[in-house]
Amino acid sequence: VYYGNLNIGTPAQGITIDFDTGSSDLLVPTADCTNCVGPFFVPANSTSFDPKDQLPVQTGFGDGSTVSGSLSTETVAIGSLAFPKQAFVVVTQASTNFANVNSGLMGLAFPPIAKTKETPWFINLANQGLLESKVFSFYLSRGGIEGSELCVGCIDTAKFSGEPEYFPLTPGDASQEYWDIASQGFTYNGNLVTQQPMTATIDSGTALIYIPPSQAAAFYASVLPGTLPDAKGKYVFDCANANSIGTVGIMFSSSTVFNINPTQFSVGPYNGDSTKCFGAVVAGDEEDGKALVGDAFMNTWYSVFDYGNMRVGFAQAV
Repeated sequence: VYYGNLNIGTPAQGITIDFDTGSSDLLVPTADCTNCVGPFFVPANSTSFDPKDQLPVQTGFGDGSTVSGSLSTETVAIGSLAFPKQAFVVVTQASTNFANVNSGLMGLAFPPIAKTKETPWFINLANQGLLESKVFSFYLSRGGIEGSELCVGCIDTAKFSGEPEYFPLTPGDASQEYWDIASQGFTYNGNLVTQQPMTATIDSGTALIYIPPSQAAAFYASVLPGTLPDAKGKYVFDCANANSIGTVGIMFSSSTVFNINPTQFSVGPYNGDSTKCFGAVVAGDEEDGKALVGDAFMNTWYSVFDYGNMRVGFAQAV
């Protein structure tokens, strides 16, 4: 998980946040929360906290984790960028698999999927003209704790080479839910090996890459012939063979192939067995024509989420 700092309340209280482009709610735990980890927000210590009507909110995620709490508002800031009366969920209950090294989560997707039915923090800033540019961008470091960066209202040109190539969101209108773009499919050594186009959701809150089972089967038929998935859709192979695997990539709506850094394709030990590894491309649960493209891709490509122009761009991360 990639996470960073967020300030909430007056005076500001610092908590740690998973910045998630695959959801739209701000989730902040208090010390009363079951199964949560700190640092916690203390509403009683803030003069700007408004519990509103304490409307109950429940939400869940693709990994099966769930949280529940009540709708409130508060001043929320990242660095010097602050928005007053930001709606968020005071989390009082979470499933055991929600807690991680970070205490809370900030959704950076679009309003239609917000369980709070409120506008996300970034879109509030953008709509109120509080940003130099209506973008945010991610640089995700590989293999180290330090160095990753979320740039809000900006693009950090020191973190990539060349120029970003942009792709329009689909459908690209007021009904937009996720950061979805069209994908022609997945490649191996530069050749398209999946069998159908997909809608790719660019999701910073997901570690791996999930594609429909039939497309995963077609993909691994080229990458690792004879390999079959386990019950969770993971394709397992001998770690000793990891270096012999060719180059894996994704094509969006252009002829450009966006290759994944080879060190990111082999996720590492499988179920505690240091001799077995599994691939970062995993078979999802449904034949829904969708690809969930997470950090295993994003840490090779500097990723620009352009709300002003309803598009996503990628440039080679340095």
